[in-house]
Amino acid sequence: MKSARHFAGSNSHEPVENMSFPQMRQSFNRRSAWHFLLLGFALAGCGEGGIGADWKRLEPGIEAADFALPTLDGQTVTLAGLRGRVIIMEFWATWCGPCRFSLPSLEVIAKRYADRGVAVLLINEGEPADVVRAWSGKRFPTCAILLDASQAIGTLYDVQGIPQLFVVDPEGRLIYTHDGYGGGLERTLSLILDGMLGPPAASDV
Repeated sequence: MKSARHFAGSNSHEPVENMSFPQMRQSFNRRSAWHFLLLGFALAGCGEGGIGADWKRLEPGIEAADFALPTLDGQTVTLAGLRGRVIIMEFWATWCGPCRFSLPSLEVIAKRYADRGVAVLLINEGEPADVVRAWSGKRFPTCAILLDASQAIGTLYDVQGIPQLFVVDPEGRLIYTHDGYGGGLERTLSLILDGMLGPPAASDV
């Protein structure tokens, strides 16, 4: 099975230590041929069941590359350590305008599905912990905020623009990816998660 590292289509990233912060921002806004490869893996039925065509479903799923990243409170989270759960992970930054809309929606999803085996990882790209802490405050208590200060994991997943979201199934396979924010995030993720986990119990509605 291919991993996210093998799936990535671009190896042209300039080393982070050689980039200014404006260049980092520009690097996130580039779009590479990798996104066209994603379309090749999308289901022919993408868009069915109320899920927009901008959500790319990968079939067969692609093995998600493992990683270990620190949290704001000094703990370490590994993707392998969350095996058996559905993982939603979004790459973001404090200066990203659309992220200001997507992150609150992801906190809603994290709360709604916390007892159903879903974990939400908010992976900050390239910013110091104090900047992330000051911006996020206590607004996302259910999500795990991870620090990819060197952008190594963003590079591993070939993140070319933010926000970029991935859905990983309980077997550790990438099954959905989505670029940007266009509204309807809670609704679409609820459709995906309920399709995987079954509808919520009456007491959860």
